[in-house]
Amino acid sequence: MLSLLFLLLLSSSIAYAEPTPPLPGGPNYINIDVEKVHEMLEENPEQIILLDIRTEGEYNAERIDMPNVELKNIPKDVLENRIDELDESKTIIVCCQSGGRSRTASETLAQHGFVVYNVLGGINAWKKEKFATSTATPMPTQTPVPTLSPTVTPSPASPTPAASPSPITSPITTPGVPGFEVTFAIAAISMIAWCLLRKRRKA
Repeated sequence: MLSLLFLLLLSSSIAYAEPTPPLPGGPNYINIDVEKVHEMLEENPEQIILLDIRTEGEYNAERIDMPNVELKNIPKDVLENRIDELDESKTIIVCCQSGGRSRTASETLAQHGFVVYNVLGGINAWKKEKFATSTATPMPTQTPVPTLSPTVTPSPASPTPAASPSPITSPITTPGVPGFEVTFAIAAISMIAWCLLRKRRKA
C-alpha cells in the first residue's frame, strides 16, 4: 500500500515537472503556464522558437525578453501563409496577449506537424509573474528643428520732404530801358516838334 502511494506521488511530481502531453481526442498541442515557459527558455533556448502571433504594433509595444531565444512575430491572420518560416526541428512556444489567439495558432501549427506549446495567459500572465519584457524596436529619435531667429523688420524711413515748387518769376524788366510804345511816342513828339520848328524858320 505504501509502495503504491509512493509511486502515485512520484508520478504526480514528474507530471508537474514536464508538460502534460496531448490527450487522445483533445487538442494536439500542450498548454503550459508562464513559469514552465520561463524554465524551458532558460534551460534549452537554442532548441526553441518563441512565436508571438500578435499584431506588429502589439509586438513592438512590448514582448517577452529572454537571452539566446529565437523570437518571431507572425500575426495569427497570416500564419498559414508564412508557416514555412518556422523550423520544424525546433519546439514552438506560441504566445499572444492573453492566451486566446495563441490557442487557435497552436492548433494550426500542430496540424502541420510542429511540436507546439501554448502559453496560458499570454503576455499578461508573463508580466504578472514579473518576468522581463522589452520593446522590440526603439522609438526613433526626434531631430530638433533649428529655431529661426526672428526677422527684424526695418523701421520705415522718414519721409523725404517734397521739394517746394519754384516760385513763378515775372519777366525781368531792365530799369531805364523804355518799352516800344514809349519809344514810338517820343519819336512822334520829336517829329512833330521838328516840323513846327522848321515852319517857324521859314516864316
